[in-house]
Amino acid sequence: MQNPEILGIIAGNGVYPRELADAARKAGVKEIVAAAFSDETEPALTQHVDLIEWMRVGQLSRLLKFFREQKIHHAIMAGQIAPKNLF
Repeated sequence: MQNPEILGIIAGNGVYPRELADAARKAGVKEIVAAAFSDETEPALTQHVDLIEWMRVGQLSRLLKFFREQKIHHAIMAGQIAPKNLF
């Protein structure tokens, strides 16, 4: 499979979203778009992606709308969401 032109990252906490963005860029992905979560995702991710949308955990319809608007067809989740924020 070829690398997608645009990759969506559903970014949890920790360094994994940033490492994934950097690895995707090295692999030739042209545009990296992230859905980031307030109080979870590290703000430094902003420097590693082309576009970032901040939202609260649980806003699934907002995440899907954002990815549709950006024409995302390939997405991956990286990083954890703290269980206390899920329940």
